[in-house]
Amino acid sequence: MQMRRIALCLSAFLAGAACVASGDALAQQKYRVTQSPASTSQYLQQHVIAVEDAPQHQIRVYEIRFEYPKNDFSIAGVLVKETIVRGISDYVGFSGPFTTYVVYTLEDGNKVFGRGAGTSMMTKDANGNDVVKFSAVENFVGGTGRFKGIRGQLHSIGQREVVAKTVTQQLSGEYWIEE
Repeated sequence: MQMRRIALCLSAFLAGAACVASGDALAQQKYRVTQSPASTSQYLQQHVIAVEDAPQHQIRVYEIRFEYPKNDFSIAGVLVKETIVRGISDYVGFSGPFTTYVVYTLEDGNKVFGRGAGTSMMTKDANGNDVVKFSAVENFVGGTGRFKGIRGQLHSIGQREVVAKTVTQQLSGEYWIEE
């Protein structure tokens, strides 16, 4: 009987603690990215190594900078000045998986960090040009200052012409800042 009472008290305590924790999570302000910001992009560097085990198999390391000239992208109300994406890809014919590490530099000097993964596929556009289309999911993993506890996800889709030095993308997602 004593063990049953202890188990019942412990269950009640754990249920109460779970309610308090979920109440804190529900109280956190969630931010949504529903309209993709206008951006300009530029590949800063790319290094490609042929693997030679299959035709057009290559690994690549790259760095891309995005800027937001219309000041239409902010994180928790602070404008994003630029985003630097550093990535690695493993492509056969420009199709395959990639991993990214992202740094958002904000107008107030803070930074937000993300890690992403996605896939690319080479296809033809309406004009018959070769284009690489991609989709990815990026997780916010932290930041500096008040953004230290940022968490959430951004989903991106986009494309680039194979020979282009720029990328177009659309973003959507949701994030919050843990205390």
